[in-house]
Amino acid sequence: MTHKLLTFLFLFSLVPISAEEGFVPLFDGKTLKGWHSAKKAGGAPHGVFTVSAKDQAIHVYANEKAGTKQEIDCLYTEEEFSHFVLRMQYRWGDKRFAPRIDWDRDAGLLFHICGDPKKVWPDSLEMQIGESPGDKTEGRRFHSGDLWVIGKTLRAQVSREGRFYDDKAPLVWVGMDKAYDSCLVKGGSEKPHGEWNDMEIRVEGAKKATFILNGEVVLEMQNFQRKDGDTYKPLSSGRIGLQAEYAELQYRNIRIKKLNPAKLRPAIRR
Repeated sequence: MTHKLLTFLFLFSLVPISAEEGFVPLFDGKTLKGWHSAKKAGGAPHGVFTVSAKDQAIHVYANEKAGTKQEIDCLYTEEEFSHFVLRMQYRWGDKRFAPRIDWDRDAGLLFHICGDPKKVWPDSLEMQIGESPGDKTEGRRFHSGDLWVIGKTLRAQVSREGRFYDDKAPLVWVGMDKAYDSCLVKGGSEKPHGEWNDMEIRVEGAKKATFILNGEVVLEMQNFQRKDGDTYKPLSSGRIGLQAEYAELQYRNIRIKKLNPAKLRPAIRR
């Protein structure tokens, strides 16, 4: 292999992933420009969300003392998105806060936020982030990849058998006039505590969303709708949000790639 080719390959390896794959950063690793806190309405500070210069990450509850009583919060984007792929990483810290000191850790990635973004929690769809043991199926369990439909005006379809996702089960509605409704995944895809997890959602307007955790597809959903009077209409876009929910964690490498709807295949309906 020639010296020039080796040099080219080395330089290519240094190109940010956003540049080589067509993604653009939603978080620049230095500031919270483009983001607002539900509790602080933008600007600085952003509630319990700060930036770690060392880790180039959004640090949740970084400056709070473990065990103290804290508030939940949501950090949301200025911009709305419809058809996109979003990729990011997260990892858990050690601190937990009242009133959930003895709960399993819990947070989430919200998309298609369509209600008041200053409300916690706003009407939206959520890919859960959680640290419950993989074999825990009852009680206060939070597994990364769980689907939550938040808000009485929203609904979506997912293949669910009982409480759990099953891609061979028929489609059912999740939501339907409930403040919170869910379809749970059988956990086990999250990395050990303190390690970075890779998280991805692929969203096709109101048609379909795919949840991917550490390279594994854990859930697919489709047909997102919002109630308008007595009828439901497609929910095709909204802001993106990151939750803070009584547990220390970090988010980093948040990047997004907008998709061309004309080039997407129709969602498969059962």
